[in-house]
Amino acid sequence: MIPQQQCEEDRQALLDSTRQLLDRQRIQADAERAGYFCPDLSSEDSYAGSLAVYREALARMLGWPLSEPQVAGSATCRLIGDDELGRIFRVVTHVTPEQNGYGLLFLPNSPGRNPLVMALHGGEGSPELAAGILDGHTANYNAMIRGLRARKIAVFSPQLLVWGNGLKPCFDQYLLDREFRHLGGSRVAWDLRQLQCSFQWLTGHSEIDPDRMAITGLSYGGFYSLYFGALEPRLRAVACSCFVNDRHRYNWEDWVWTGSARRFLDSEVARMVCPRPLFLEAGAEDKVFDVSGFSKPASEVAETYRRLGIPDRCRIRIHPGAHEYDPDGEVENFLLSWL
Repeated sequence: MIPQQQCEEDRQALLDSTRQLLDRQRIQADAERAGYFCPDLSSEDSYAGSLAVYREALARMLGWPLSEPQVAGSATCRLIGDDELGRIFRVVTHVTPEQNGYGLLFLPNSPGRNPLVMALHGGEGSPELAAGILDGHTANYNAMIRGLRARKIAVFSPQLLVWGNGLKPCFDQYLLDREFRHLGGSRVAWDLRQLQCSFQWLTGHSEIDPDRMAITGLSYGGFYSLYFGALEPRLRAVACSCFVNDRHRYNWEDWVWTGSARRFLDSEVARMVCPRPLFLEAGAEDKVFDVSGFSKPASEVAETYRRLGIPDRCRIRIHPGAHEYDPDGEVENFLLSWL
């Protein structure tokens, strides 16, 4: 008989050697990623022009349906209410023949074409929660939507496939992601395709200025804002709250794709927003993503803007709060200054 202690020691040795292998591979992946992502820094225009190949590669990595050719966006829109800040519409976006997405469109009463911000909720959230239109409570979103509306900015807030916290119907977002991956795609790719279709429809709306559109979001919404900002160069400005961090540490199931550490982590995706204005923030008291992992990727992004001679277009900050959006209106001010 083999002693039980010997079996445990052998399994421990196997586990230890596997971890050592992964540690070495992570170091190698960091070097490969630095060699892979090399946009042209010779000028602002050259940098922007050199990003097309990376956008295509990012879409391929995320998979179906984002990797398929984009179709013209279409939607149906109906008025569902109004308040002292303007009108509220429910928008159903036609993403595929079988699939629709939905969101809320908030339009001010001011005439003409208005600047618009796409405002994305986080995990376990919804556009209704972020806007505070059900019971006035906005959780950790603070004034993400209401603050923009008060300044006569149009806002579009879609429902992403990441709700929970008692919202019905109940579903498992990670199981749904695995079902997409079996088919060569990802749940994230579907959400980003929904954003593409919504954006395309919004650019043709008679009350929206297609040249003054931005995106922002908290947590999962910050993730989607960053990725969609990287993929859609027509967005004028991007803000990402409480997402950017050490992705080796926070490698959640739906934020990992085969080989992604060798091509695109948070720093690379954020630098695909450049040379457009970008705001990155983290919370000093964040209990979801430790703020210690924010500084390295954020400083890499800031250095790219500095090297291009446009440091004023990049704002990096750690606010004193928790896992929450823009507690003092700095993100809002930044976006509006560029819109």
